[in-house]
Amino acid sequence: MQSYIGVLARSRVPLVDKKWAEIPKDIKEQIWEAVDMAFVVGQGGKNSVLSSAAKKWKDFKSTLTRHYILPYINDGGRLSQPPETYKFIEKAQWDAFVASRLSKEFQSETMPGVEIDRSTLWKRARQDKHGNIPDPKVAEKAKLIVSLLTLLAKAKSVFRQSNDVLTMALGPEHPGE
Repeated sequence: MQSYIGVLARSRVPLVDKKWAEIPKDIKEQIWEAVDMAFVVGQGGKNSVLSSAAKKWKDFKSTLTRHYILPYINDGGRLSQPPETYKFIEKAQWDAFVASRLSKEFQSETMPGVEIDRSTLWKRARQDKHGNIPDPKVAEKAKLIVSLLTLLAKAKSVFRQSNDVLTMALGPEHPGE
């Protein structure tokens, strides 16, 4: 059911730069009715279904931004068409979404100051309130991350997204596992 909600949120809610609360009620109602017809949810589950749709819609926009827009900021050709994976996105909608994500307003809201490396976030997420990592295997990976960050800073090299410090420490990602 959650996958179905995700498909509905991606395909029925426009890629607008709005908050979920500003999305027309008729679109939300269509999502609810489609889920209610396909699954036995009951009227009490409507808020839960729409809350899930809101999260999935927001996550979808974030995924598009991180994987299909920001890496190609300087490559207008790559940004001129919606990603092949999401053929349901209309070109006009894609163009408006790209423009909103490349705007100075969006950039300043989402990326103020220094960007934190995802390996640092990974490490921090595994620390207790005192900054310690209780699991020895995880602590070993955290030490490797610190070493790689130190090497990276010394070398002043720029790694591509698929070859960043977290990937180097943990290995390649395996979506769906």
